[in-house]
Amino acid sequence: MKISLSPSPDLLHLYAPPLEALIVVTDVFRASATMLSALYHGALSIRPVATEEEAQSYLDREDYLVAAERDALRCAFAPLGNDPEEYTPQIVQGKHVVLTTTNGTRSIDRALSLGYRRLTVGSFGNISLLAQHILSVDYPEVVVIAAGWKGTLCAEDCLFAAALYERVAHEIALRKEAGEGDALPTSLTYNDALFFPLEAYRTHRADLCNYTSYFEHYRRLERLGRLATIPICLEEDRYPVLPYWQESGVLKPL
Repeated sequence: MKISLSPSPDLLHLYAPPLEALIVVTDVFRASATMLSALYHGALSIRPVATEEEAQSYLDREDYLVAAERDALRCAFAPLGNDPEEYTPQIVQGKHVVLTTTNGTRSIDRALSLGYRRLTVGSFGNISLLAQHILSVDYPEVVVIAAGWKGTLCAEDCLFAAALYERVAHEIALRKEAGEGDALPTSLTYNDALFFPLEAYRTHRADLCNYTSYFEHYRRLERLGRLATIPICLEEDRYPVLPYWQESGVLKPL
């Protein structure tokens, strides 16, 4: 099995994974956690849309909640933004969430435009469940798309790809020790893009909150007074739900 990293959604076509690959979109700060939080707290589905105009078209539809963010700020027309703590059971339970964000939903749209349909959303909040799913299906490759910032790299997204690789490797080792190795991959590899994030994650995994304080998007959120969301987005297994793409155009828990 190979776990690869595409450091930007704009590079996915260059890596050209097979269409049967599992695409894992991650936007650690904050769209991934937002989507996980909404589904974990009872939303029926997430409909990611690329534009503000498309999101606005759902404003008057019953049972829909519109969430929109640009440049890390909630759009004025939207009742909800891109903060996972907004998505409480009282607000989202039984609702369909229509979401557009600067980077996360753009990455989903990019993967779909290239023909990929085996697509999920991953972050630290569902890392264990995601690793278990990866080992339950015979995917030819797993590709983590780092949503980044407007096409450029975000280090925290790359760190998550490394954390996922390590979690899958750990799960394989545990299962082999338990005598359950027959159906497991005989090897686990990664591409060059994942090499340096792996080294960084292995060095700093014990204190990611402090390590990510050096990153550009951390400082962007700091300027906006949004630092409280950082430990939430980095907390492992906070939102154990696995959003999976449906041909109806939504993400639903698998």
